[in-house]
Amino acid sequence: MRSSLALLLTFFLLPISIFAEEPAKVDPPKKETPKKKRKQKSPVKPADYAQWERLDPGNRQFSPNGKWLIYGVTRVDEERTLRLHRLTGKKMPKVESFQHGTRPVFSNDSAWLAVTIGKSPAEAKKEPKEKLPGATTHLRNLASKETIIFKNVSAFHFSDDSRFAAIEVNGKSPGKALIIRNLSNKTNTTFGNVTQHAWSDQGSHLAMVIDSPSISNSLQVFSPKTGTLRTLDSSDLEYKSLQWRKDSLDLAVMREKKHAEKEDVSHTLLAWKGVAQKKPKKLVYDHTKDKNFSAEMFLPVGKISWSEDGAALYCDLKKWEKKPKTPKPASEPKKEEGEKEGSEKEPQPKKEEETIEKKAPEKKPAPKKEEETKGKTLRDTLQEKSNVEVWHTKDAEIMPLQKKQASSQKNPGRKAMWWLGEESMVQLGNDLTEKIGITRKGNRAIGIDRTPHKETAMFGPRLQDVYKIDTKTGEREKILEGLKYVLSTSPNGRHLLFMRDGQLWAYDLETNQDLHLSKDLDTHFSDEEDDTLAVEKRPYGQGIWLKDSSAFLMYDRYDLWLISPDGSSTTRITNGRKDRIRHRLSQANFLKDNEGLLEPDQALYLALYGDRTKKSGYGKLDAIRSKEPVEILVWEDKMISSLTRAKNADRYLLTIESGNDSPDIYVSGPNLARRKQISKTNLFQKQYYWGQTELIDFENKNGVKLQGSLRYPANYRDGKKYPMVVYIYEKRSQGLHKYDVPSEKHPYNPAVFSAEGYFVFQPDIVYRPQEPGISALECVVPAVKQVLKTGMVDENKVGLVGHSWGAYQTAFIVTRSDLFAAGVAGAPLTNMMSMSVSVYWNSGQTNAAIFTQSQGRMDKPFWQDPENYIRNSPIHGLDNLNTPLLIAFGDKDGAVDWGQGVQMYNAARWAGKENLVMLVYPGENHSLRKEENMVDYHYRVREWFDTHVKGHEAPKWITEGKSFLERQKEKEDKKDKPQSKPEAAAKPKKEEPPKKGKAK
Repeated sequence: MRSSLALLLTFFLLPISIFAEEPAKVDPPKKETPKKKRKQKSPVKPADYAQWERLDPGNRQFSPNGKWLIYGVTRVDEERTLRLHRLTGKKMPKVESFQHGTRPVFSNDSAWLAVTIGKSPAEAKKEPKEKLPGATTHLRNLASKETIIFKNVSAFHFSDDSRFAAIEVNGKSPGKALIIRNLSNKTNTTFGNVTQHAWSDQGSHLAMVIDSPSISNSLQVFSPKTGTLRTLDSSDLEYKSLQWRKDSLDLAVMREKKHAEKEDVSHTLLAWKGVAQKKPKKLVYDHTKDKNFSAEMFLPVGKISWSEDGAALYCDLKKWEKKPKTPKPASEPKKEEGEKEGSEKEPQPKKEEETIEKKAPEKKPAPKKEEETKGKTLRDTLQEKSNVEVWHTKDAEIMPLQKKQASSQKNPGRKAMWWLGEESMVQLGNDLTEKIGITRKGNRAIGIDRTPHKETAMFGPRLQDVYKIDTKTGEREKILEGLKYVLSTSPNGRHLLFMRDGQLWAYDLETNQDLHLSKDLDTHFSDEEDDTLAVEKRPYGQGIWLKDSSAFLMYDRYDLWLISPDGSSTTRITNGRKDRIRHRLSQANFLKDNEGLLEPDQALYLALYGDRTKKSGYGKLDAIRSKEPVEILVWEDKMISSLTRAKNADRYLLTIESGNDSPDIYVSGPNLARRKQISKTNLFQKQYYWGQTELIDFENKNGVKLQGSLRYPANYRDGKKYPMVVYIYEKRSQGLHKYDVPSEKHPYNPAVFSAEGYFVFQPDIVYRPQEPGISALECVVPAVKQVLKTGMVDENKVGLVGHSWGAYQTAFIVTRSDLFAAGVAGAPLTNMMSMSVSVYWNSGQTNAAIFTQSQGRMDKPFWQDPENYIRNSPIHGLDNLNTPLLIAFGDKDGAVDWGQGVQMYNAARWAGKENLVMLVYPGENHSLRKEENMVDYHYRVREWFDTHVKGHEAPKWITEGKSFLERQKEKEDKKDKPQSKPEAAAKPKKEEPPKKGKAK
């Protein structure tokens, strides 16, 4: 505008000089205005990290009409904000923000927005979570911008017709206050002592459980439109598990049913059909009146659900245990002399200390008299029994796994079904069937039983038998045996999909026939790239069904196939294999109401990804059975993802990011053209140096073509050689366009390494059977040499790092190659022999299956194949360890036992290797969780590479270590030192770049 105004003034001033009668004058030479200096970019320092932003996918949604969009942004310092945009109108209005906002909810008519306002990170750390009051909820009228604030809120829900809102407020009593807000006339109706509430999907009917301390409890339904309140049922007992049937006015609930002799409380099922009617039909199931119901079972409190047609209710049953017998009360003490029957002692004044209520000390058993113990062994007279565990080699499930499963297996729930109006309950699950899936129609159930294959699962795949169950009678029939992957059932309940020997099959539950659907197809529906030794590879998907059950969609590596479950038709509907472009269904195809099903004539949005190019985007098929090719809507050399559609409008959003451009949200119409950028995260990044990314092609030792992602140093200059950090796991090149946010809590952060002047390389690794370590060596070394050919990296300044499986490969490679100046291994496997027979403590299972079925890629135990276990173990290459190696473990690591680190550490000491250091973080698991430990490890990794790769002066902990007493003294000194106030997080400024800061 300024330039236009200047031009306009010049135009009007010119005629004055032209037509003036004064003699012409020569203008003096104009002084040249100095050009503004471009602001110098600065390197990213740790004090700058806090301001970096991430999009929060869990707090992102359109209003149903697509006119509003709200999304969450979280900073590295954990500050979070919700940003609200209006998407219509000629002028984009100012973005509105909700500081510390979360869990946004739009009303169905898109007129209202509710946002929960939480605590700031500082407040949350100060106040223990159990003492936090309920959240604050902001209720916003989107048209008028009027905002109503409700405090101490524990739950918030709009009614389906958007005319009312239910706000549950915490109170001192067991029940809570429930405010029903009329959104049009701004009036409130409040109910007290409410323990549960739920809106119906149809109309505006609110079911409530009132737990009154003075009168009986009740189940009530409130209709705010008419102001009527009806009591459906009342009792002195409690009501639980309110459940409306979807898109109906049918309601179900559980009512307590106590039994004097039983340990647990059972329940009666209550159901009403058509609650809005004057006299809704009430149906009751009381298991004590059911002659066929086992006296050993009961209905525990838990979720109940409706069948799709409202004909039945699903619930769980458990075994009913008797109460333990209570010991007889002790006999009354003898009366003192002179005390008469029925008389009372005169109360005596208590001493002051006696008035304080004290817990009686536990009575220890009196020592046995000498005559009672005479002639008995110590074992016979011990007052406490040993808590020894007996681990037997006959155990199909080892003791740690038994402990993990104890709570769920002690008294597991057994799925059951009550057909409304019937006097009997049909039990579907038993001790055999661990898992029950009921078809959508409710006419059949599928039972999965793994118990016959427990021994196979000890050291191999987890297999299962499949049962067909009649939901009317509970009768079961075994239909399939020894399967690893059971996929999905058709919506009409007739066909069941499963994998057998890498092939796709369907089982017809009506005719009891199995159909080989992939028999004549030149493709695979299980993972082609899986190079583990598992015989049955993981399928690419479960099968996505059409609503009418006529067909389903199945993925192969690149394409979608439309397959009829009876085998009559099989059609590939995309052509991605030709160009190695992967096609997958976008989430935008699935509306919430469709429950994961597709309409038979539906257009399909497809997520596209280039296997070799790493490009991505979206395409569209006009219809599922269309013969036209996929229309490419957007296809770029970036990461494009998260396509989402508004519920009631043809408005879409997607996110776009690249290695040097942080993710942002774009909104468009159905063809994804003319995309409008909505979010603008990390705008301040332009003030800093930032490294670009590049795709590197290489071949491993065996000639397999592979790729890797290379990130440049942030202030890269041509002609200069830089150090490089190589991060490994398995395949990593797919992260080429991933934007990395710098953080002090991430020990292997590519953005941080780049900012510190390193190249960061992440190559792909593929494997051969029985040679996991050697395979990694044969991929990583050629990959690094390929990068060295560019001349950008100093060959003497290359570091290697990995975590878990990547740490194993790091520890292995540095014991077999001197290519690297330093290595960092976070929680590595070091001894393949001991690791293969140890325990995965997080799950309680043995590690054997990891070797035979997963990453270990060993098909035999070590006593049958010792040579390969030795050849692929880092610990057996210690003689050749010339590379400084840093190992880190939490001493409660439940994935890789930290004893793996101890073995490597002690072996290195024995071998005289003084270039290995181990960090141990007390109380930590496989990944660090305590903030102080995450930050500590982050800086130690940096110091290790700065010392050994860059050649910086080494800190004392690297050269000499730190003794236990030194560590204790540091802790004591820290306790005595007064705490200083934390510095404010660095925030972006409009005109000047952030000041440089130093890491604490």
